[in-house]
Amino acid sequence: MKLSSSFRIIVPVILLGGFLLLYETVWGSEKDGVKFGKWQYLFRASSKAIGTKPLPPKSKIQPLKDFVITGVYEKDVNRLNHVICDGQWGTSRGVLRQISGRAAAIKLGHEKNFELEAGVDATGIGGWFLLFGYDDGHGYGIYNVTLKTSGSPWFITEFRNKKGVAGSDYEIGRYESRGKEALKLRVIGNKVSMSIGNRLLLDEVELASVHDGDIILGTYDTQYGPKPVKIYGIRLRSVK
Repeated sequence: MKLSSSFRIIVPVILLGGFLLLYETVWGSEKDGVKFGKWQYLFRASSKAIGTKPLPPKSKIQPLKDFVITGVYEKDVNRLNHVICDGQWGTSRGVLRQISGRAAAIKLGHEKNFELEAGVDATGIGGWFLLFGYDDGHGYGIYNVTLKTSGSPWFITEFRNKKGVAGSDYEIGRYESRGKEALKLRVIGNKVSMSIGNRLLLDEVELASVHDGDIILGTYDTQYGPKPVKIYGIRLRSVK
């Protein structure tokens, strides 16, 4: 898949003083006339924090208790299956991560046209997902599972009534995380772009119908357990 002229990664991610700094990135807004508002910083890691704690009540990130979603491959032990979020996210040594349960989800915002950037460390085996335009059980999701012997495939799928739509789940690429990297998701109209590290997974791929909805990040159980993903920073901005 080629990197389009309207999609450039300038500097992916650096760590400084315990905080994640994401340099400005161009995702086509210079040429397609899209104007965004200011970045809203949802989370920044702290090198001074100790211990493990749940998210505070005033956090910009909303924990989702008892969140349930079912993928197309409901009974598969590794693909996005019947996900029951019995756990929770919190901070451990200042880093955002799942701190309990076999699956857990958090709401990052509610948008239609937006850009999301996060500094993540998704090394290790297991599964995790990112939903967007998710409203009343309808929306889209991108998920990744890293296996011991079969690589690290990424998939995209559509949901209706909290269930994966038959025939909508397909692989978009393979990439295994190499430590702290920038994850970027951009949704404008029905077109979606996504990258992690230097790997472009989606480049303005047009979906059938993306609506205003929740942006949800989560982990799900596999034969190896959930992905032990760590998040060092998250920011979000919407179209003006």
